[in-house]
Amino acid sequence: MAIPAVNSVNTKNSLNKPKQKFNYVTITGYGALALGTASAIAGYKKKIKPHKYLAYIAGALAFVHTGIIEFYHHKRNNAAKKS
Repeated sequence: MAIPAVNSVNTKNSLNKPKQKFNYVTITGYGALALGTASAIAGYKKKIKPHKYLAYIAGALAFVHTGIIEFYHHKRNNAAKKS
């Protein structure tokens, strides 16, 4: 009878670290691109009110996207300095 190998590294990491359900960087990045494209299309078709609101939302998502990336960058740099 074969004995299965036990990988202790993967077992410890999977038990201690919960899986992230959403990748907020991806969601905000693609959201900003999609709404920016929709804003450009609305502007091309001379629909000024939707164009303006879509541009505001796309800009806000781009700002949040950049903020999340900078937060992760700052967090990683601080963790590297401590070790």
